[in-house]
Amino acid sequence: MKNTERPFEKRSHNRLQAKDGLYAIIKYKPTIFGQIINISKDGMAVRYSSNGQQSRMPSELDVFIIDSNFYIEKIQIKIVSDFEIGDKSPFSSQKNRQRCFQFGEMKSSQLFQLDYLLQNYTK
Repeated sequence: MKNTERPFEKRSHNRLQAKDGLYAIIKYKPTIFGQIINISKDGMAVRYSSNGQQSRMPSELDVFIIDSNFYIEKIQIKIVSDFEIGDKSPFSSQKNRQRCFQFGEMKSSQLFQLDYLLQNYTK
């Protein structure tokens, strides 16, 4: 008999699809940044390119909007998952990956900026 129960949803806020131009710096040295796919008050998912080298997992990241002065600095995070997506180009050693984050405790200024971002840069 097939189990038809829905899995327990751990998120307390629904993820919203991010508009184009919303990015995160997910590693500082060397810098790795990716496009934010979806975001909520609890966390987000980011697509990025990787050369396959494993690196120290970051404990914070930055969020910014291309062509804007908007920037949220040093958001505390926990990595929930990181997996390869799609096929890589046969002409490149880069692999496309998606990393999902859960936000940690935020300063009031970061929460204010995140609320603004959710209201103005999501679909």
